[in-house]
Amino acid sequence: MNSKTDIIQKELQSALLEKRPNEEEDQIKRRESVLEINGYQVKETIGTGAFSIVKKAFSKTHDRSVAIKIVSKQKATKDVLTKFLPREIELVRGLKHVNLIRFYECIETTLRFYIVMQYAENGSLLQLIRKEKFIPEARAKLFFNQLLNVVEYIHSMGIVHRDIKCENIVFDETFTLKLIDFGFARGNMHPVVAGGKIKPVFSKTFCGSHAYASPEILKSVAYQPQLSDIWAIGVVLYTMVIGRLPFSNENNINALIKQVSAGPKFHKDRSISDDCRDLITRILKPVDERITIEEMRRLSWLNENDSGYDDSGNEKILEKRIKLETGVDESEAKQVDINNNDNSSDQQCTSPSVYKRKVATPNKF
Repeated sequence: MNSKTDIIQKELQSALLEKRPNEEEDQIKRRESVLEINGYQVKETIGTGAFSIVKKAFSKTHDRSVAIKIVSKQKATKDVLTKFLPREIELVRGLKHVNLIRFYECIETTLRFYIVMQYAENGSLLQLIRKEKFIPEARAKLFFNQLLNVVEYIHSMGIVHRDIKCENIVFDETFTLKLIDFGFARGNMHPVVAGGKIKPVFSKTFCGSHAYASPEILKSVAYQPQLSDIWAIGVVLYTMVIGRLPFSNENNINALIKQVSAGPKFHKDRSISDDCRDLITRILKPVDERITIEEMRRLSWLNENDSGYDDSGNEKILEKRIKLETGVDESEAKQVDINNNDNSSDQQCTSPSVYKRKVATPNKF
């Protein structure tokens, strides 16, 4: 009898000592189970955020790798769940362009959102700059033209991105540029007719990174977001060809305002053409002087016939051009100082921009 009691007690002790999966492991299993039911084989984590995680997965339906952004409803703020996330999903569903990451579907459960998108095999522009120290000007021109095309497209659709930065620019298997992350984007931003005049729609929400923020955003005044998007692509261009951000990413707003007011400085350790320097300078200007996309397209730097690179961004072998960076030893260059469907139906928008740089009195937020 005693032996039976001993056996029972040992079994109970063994059960109590047995390792049990913690709550986080349970959540991961449930999360991956939901995705597996929907035909996704979950692989490694490729990105993390404050309330989200991005997983690489293989889609049986699409027969390709995809990226899945998993947003936790428990961790996300109320604004994210009720305003920014629903807006992002609504906007990306209606957009299609060769330089936009493709949206496949959104799965919602009690605890999470799963946003399934095209997978970018060649990583982000930030990663590329960190690896190569800077982007040769001819190749940067190709990438900038693609970025210009997609920004003009979304603006023509009445959408502003409000978070353009090197981290939100990625490349697919052919090194075609793709703009991602519409978490801060907003639609219905077409100019409106009021009092017989066309007036832009203004915004007052601070969005994005300090290092890419236009002076009007830093000053916390109502701003025309199309023109702030243009400022951000100027920061991207500078960062590509120079290899570092033009302005710091610090939280001291007053110091940052002084920096942007003084304009970008071009360091001697990186040589770029006068035309490229002129374009950057004309973008990174106060809002009433800032160049528009329509005006950019008339500049010589964007209109040279041969960039020296093919459509995939690979340098031509038979017709190599002398790089503008000759004489600069890449080993001496400083490391980057930055923190932070069917293609045949993809649309390109090359029509003149409807947004002019002159700012009217705000009439709507």
